Amino acid sequence: MHDLKDLLKLADTAADAAGEALLANRVQWGVIEEIQGREVKIGGDKHAEEIVLTAIARDSDYPIISEEAGWARAMQRGDRFVWAIDPLDGSVNYLRGYPHCAVSIALLDHGKPILGVVDCFVTRERFTGLVGHGAWLNGAPMCVSNIENPAKGILQTGVPSRASDESMRAFEQRLRTWQKVRMIGSAATALAYVAAGRAEAYRESGSMIWDVAAGCALVEAAGGKVRIEGAALDQPLEVAASNGAAALPD
Repeated sequence: MHDLKDLLKLADTAADAAGEALLANRVQWGVIEEIQGREVKIGGDKHAEEIVLTAIARDSDYPIISEEAGWARAMQRGDRFVWAIDPLDGSVNYLRGYPHCAVSIALLDHGKPILGVVDCFVTRERFTGLVGHGAWLNGAPMCVSNIENPAKGILQTGVPSRASDESMRAFEQRLRTWQKVRMIGSAATALAYVAAGRAEAYRESGSMIWDVAAGCALVEAAGGKVRIEGAALDQPLEVAASNGAAALPD
């Protein structure tokens, strides 16, 4: 096994390369290539994925699951570590000029996110974390907030394309519970903001592991708590995270 700190550097390097390319090629890559219901695929998704996969493959042979390619490198029985990659989280934001989009790279240990990099390339903020070692924003230590009462806190959430009637009813209840609710269109960025103390919790239904893995690793590395529930890595998940002072949102 590689040293985890070396793998964090590898993920950081890969995210940096993809983020810089996404910034430099925004006009050319910000073109819709496919529409699936409410999901939009643009050129930047595929190009950024190629950059990340190539960078990771140079120094790691762990299985990879990615939003665009699925199992880019198949998982075998007994594999402990898996990379989970969203090369461009917040594609529509990128397309429309919203700043909340990110390259998201995580390493899972038996399905648990332990390492994460979320590169918010537009705002020039890179969040990195390794569970048990710490979390950083542009190299400076960061930690979760200490606000306990939801009535005084901010919940980051979203309305996924796969939302059910039941999940929408739960969503409405959360709107009534928290002082403020933010939907920024990038799960990775939203979770990174919890890790950095800018919000107290995150909750979403129907997320995929590549959407949330890096952000969940950041939250735990920064002192928070995470709950991920689902049948398999390639199936929709129920995801909750908090600063640890506030209860995990239902």
